[in-house]
Amino acid sequence: MSGEKTMGYILDLRKVEGIGHRPLQMVACGVFLFDERGRVLLEQRKDDGTWCVPGGSMELGETPEEAVRRECLEETGLLVKDLQLYNVQSGEKCHFTYPNGDEVYAVDINFICRSFEGALKRQEEEVLQLQFFEKEDLPENLGVKDRELIEEIWDIGV
Repeated sequence: MSGEKTMGYILDLRKVEGIGHRPLQMVACGVFLFDERGRVLLEQRKDDGTWCVPGGSMELGETPEEAVRRECLEETGLLVKDLQLYNVQSGEKCHFTYPNGDEVYAVDINFICRSFEGALKRQEEEVLQLQFFEKEDLPENLGVKDRELIEEIWDIGV
């Protein structure tokens, strides 16, 4: 591709005749973003109303750090600074079917960040709302995988 980036790589794959709604393997990156009070930033997804951490799929040629910085800026308006690799997950717990029927098995690369700049501004196409949450106030419809990781991070004090 001679250095040019294709945006929406997974979406483009879905358009290829014959792929339809067959499961795809994808690489996704997320960031557990904590403010100075130790609260975690979550976004409420527009497609299904659930809460999750900011993130999304990597585009061709991106590093995980570039992908998570891009996704966080697009979805929240915040520019993340110091990223700490937290973990990499895959397998059945990273299997997801989107409301439109698209099915993916993700390899999730998760980061922790405690330094950022900018003002919260949600991406209207994908995000219903953004909010920082205390440990005892996590929303009911927070994804199980994200809830487990947030609680783990708080418990071990990373």
